[in-house]
Amino acid sequence: MKEETIHINRRLIEKCLDGDIKAQYQLYKQYSKAMYNIAIRFLNNKMDAEDILQEAFITAFKRLDELQNRDLFGSWLKRIVINKCISLQRKRKIAFEEIDEQRHGEAEEMDEGLPEVDPAVVHLAIRELPQKGKAVLVLRALEGYSHKEIAEALGISVSTSKTQYHRALYLLRSKLKGKVDVN
Repeated sequence: MKEETIHINRRLIEKCLDGDIKAQYQLYKQYSKAMYNIAIRFLNNKMDAEDILQEAFITAFKRLDELQNRDLFGSWLKRIVINKCISLQRKRKIAFEEIDEQRHGEAEEMDEGLPEVDPAVVHLAIRELPQKGKAVLVLRALEGYSHKEIAEALGISVSTSKTQYHRALYLLRSKLKGKVDVN
């Protein structure tokens, strides 16, 4: 992030702490599109993503005084959005199946990233994935979470996170085959 943008964000955050609604709106405008994209990839539902976005900003503005490093507002907000997505999915009782350790070994050998393709095509293919694997895939491949962080966030084992990730990646590759050149 450019130094000028960081300086502007610091000023906006200070104004938000003083209750300035215009500053809150400016931060909202600056970050809402990126945060919405995270939520929609995770939830695959426009209304849910919009609700999560609003809830995340309300939470962020209420808890802004807890943010130690004002330069990290975007990362902090992103964490709030992802946690709210996870909470919503937990409320809907997404059941992850526990996978035995033997199958986990097979999955580790397949650890390859997503192919370089048009993000819109990948997004559409991700939307078609089963919810179990999609949550893990979004957190791992798109948001950069470790399997340990995913396991803790979703209340599953590390082994299940890895297996769900690899299954989702396999399904995604299958869906993308024919649409793009996939290894």
